[in-house]
Amino acid sequence: MKRIFILIVAVIALVGIDNASAQSRTSYFMEGSYFRTDLNPALAPTRGYLALPGTSGVGLDVPNNFLSVDNFIYQKDGQMVTALHKSVSADEFLGKLPELGRFGVNANVNILGVGFHAGRSYWNFGLRVRSTTDINISKDLFSAIKDFGNGDYNLTGTNVNSNNYLETYLGASFPVGQHLNIGVRGKFLVGLANIHTEFDRVAIGVNTDKLSATLRGMVVANGVFVDQTKIASGAEIDISKLMASNPMDMLKNFKSFGAALDLGVEVKLLQDHLKVSAAITDLGFIKWHSSTNYAASAAYDLSFEGFDIDAGELKFNFDDELVNMAPSSEGYISQLNGALNVGVEYNFLRNHFAIGVMSHTELYNHQLYTELTASLNIRATNWLSATVSHTFLAKHKLGVLGAALNIHPSVINIFIGADFIDTRYATYKGSPVPRYMNALNLYAGVGFNFGRPKYIREAEREERRARREARRVN
Repeated sequence: MKRIFILIVAVIALVGIDNASAQSRTSYFMEGSYFRTDLNPALAPTRGYLALPGTSGVGLDVPNNFLSVDNFIYQKDGQMVTALHKSVSADEFLGKLPELGRFGVNANVNILGVGFHAGRSYWNFGLRVRSTTDINISKDLFSAIKDFGNGDYNLTGTNVNSNNYLETYLGASFPVGQHLNIGVRGKFLVGLANIHTEFDRVAIGVNTDKLSATLRGMVVANGVFVDQTKIASGAEIDISKLMASNPMDMLKNFKSFGAALDLGVEVKLLQDHLKVSAAITDLGFIKWHSSTNYAASAAYDLSFEGFDIDAGELKFNFDDELVNMAPSSEGYISQLNGALNVGVEYNFLRNHFAIGVMSHTELYNHQLYTELTASLNIRATNWLSATVSHTFLAKHKLGVLGAALNIHPSVINIFIGADFIDTRYATYKGSPVPRYMNALNLYAGVGFNFGRPKYIREAEREERRARREARRVN
């Protein structure tokens, strides 16, 4: 049992790396934001920028499809109760949950970024740390907790996957004719840490006189933090012995590399009033080197037969062959979570207002997760814009909004945004709690602006001249 606990601690330690949002959907139609190129490399901001370490962009992205107060707190007979209360039936509780729950923590900490216009083209490059962690939880786990009656519960779908890596990128956006922009971004990846589970069987059995549990599978870890000289095959897990304490040892372990690609397009129609865009992001992989790869085989059976009153002890039986920790003779490849983003935008009142719809579809573990975000974008001036949005699908209910503010005058670029802000609250034990929010996305960053391109300045001058001419004629 102690060794299971240590494995769980190791997973949490990897998940807990400094977290930030990979993508902020609310920023997609904000013309001044340099974060929008993460969603589509064809969408160039209106100014060049310089983003320095510590200020260039941090945040938090927590996607999930089942954790919300509305799924676990119920109002019964004038009071708030949990889903485990006897007044809440199993069908009422379990009917709200997906067969396979997904909970994630995504990270993207910008270290350095530069973007600039060269003629009508836009170039950008940078360095950042990224982490994508996903936990799948079988619905049978909640069934076992709620019912806790006789039966067998199959939890095999429960798994953990975490990718942590350095990313350096070079991107460009350039026009093709008058109405088309093409964007591309190439990425070179350096693997920092990967942990994932490969469970063949996870099960709980409950009957009147015994509770049993079974675990079969593998826990695989790879990363620069591992010192391969300190672990022998079949050794007990000891995290203190696993860790490389010398920074030079960690530098020697930078042996896992990969690559990724973003591709984007933007089409401008109806004198630039209507814009249609699409992009595929994070098409890539990391090849994890065999010399920093370790696997723990799991073969674990546990049964609990109750409490012996005469002996005063719990009756546990273990069949414990949990750990066979050893270096792996082969490396492996982990895929990035690729995504498809499609946007349609219509601007009016001289581009001061725009309405937009953006679809975000992510591929994870051979499953597709889709969200649809509708937004109202306000561009008060060429240096101040704001957005209010709502995301549909993925069980996001009305009243869960997104909002963002971008201040981008000639010198500084300040962005702050959030998706999935719950405007409806429930009261539980005297405290207000968000009722329908089942995800979280926060993003904030400060950069330094420079160089509005000549073609944008000329277009603005031509628009002002046309308005003056129209007023003169009228």
